[in-house]
Amino acid sequence: MHPNEIFSNTELTDDEFAISMAGDKLPLKSKLAKAGKCFICYCLNGEAEIEVNLTRHSFVKSEIMVIFPSQIVEQKKISSDFSIMYFTLAPHILQEVTFRFPPSFLNFLHYHFYYRVGDEIVKEEVVRFKEIEEKYLDTENVCRREILMNLLRIYFLELFNKIRQDELTQTGTKHNRKAEIYEEFCKLVMRNFKKHRDVKFYADTLHISPKYLSIISMEHSNFGAKQWIDDYIILEMKVRLKSTSDSFQKIADEFNFPDLAFMSKYFKTRVGISPSEFRKGN
Repeated sequence: MHPNEIFSNTELTDDEFAISMAGDKLPLKSKLAKAGKCFICYCLNGEAEIEVNLTRHSFVKSEIMVIFPSQIVEQKKISSDFSIMYFTLAPHILQEVTFRFPPSFLNFLHYHFYYRVGDEIVKEEVVRFKEIEEKYLDTENVCRREILMNLLRIYFLELFNKIRQDELTQTGTKHNRKAEIYEEFCKLVMRNFKKHRDVKFYADTLHISPKYLSIISMEHSNFGAKQWIDDYIILEMKVRLKSTSDSFQKIADEFNFPDLAFMSKYFKTRVGISPSEFRKGN
């Protein structure tokens, strides 16, 4: 039997997987965009102001950042000496790599998108990245795709284990109930924001009062629940306005606004300019 009959899918396109040992910006199409892919970045030098789903962070040397396809990322400021190494995975490759992983695995990384690992760990990761890069570039290897998938599976498992163990060592406890409620609230908003803009819907779904939900949201994000919901909707609208040429009416319908005038007022009240002004580049 020919090897290709066993390992028939040996090709892996640049759109499915890419790796860089020295980049000067995040692998996004624009400063504000839905990631579209999963990417793992290590900061080698300098710093960048990054906002991921409304959480702002200064990404600095010896930190790792894990971004998932559905997350909205904004690169606010990048220092002139900013340098990163990273690899990116298309959604279907990520799904293949993490197939049969426990659900808590991706949920944990999804809500812990940055982590300080230290200089020594980064040196170790440079070696690991080079190994992955070498296998990716070895296009003559008939088992190339399978080897890469296994290397990536091992990478994700070891990453999760290290971060989780370090977190438990530092805190001595698992996530408290408030943190769990906040994470669930965020997930609910991301799934339902086009239909529900009221705090009561999310509080009822979580079986808590709107006031208590706002207290939890304030403790974990410095935003009340209503502001978190509105800010996330605005973030999604900004991405739609910038990334497509769809009509404003189509976007209003998609976001379940009663009419175009209501959407325009909603957007302008929170952003300061109209949707058309924002789309033009203001």
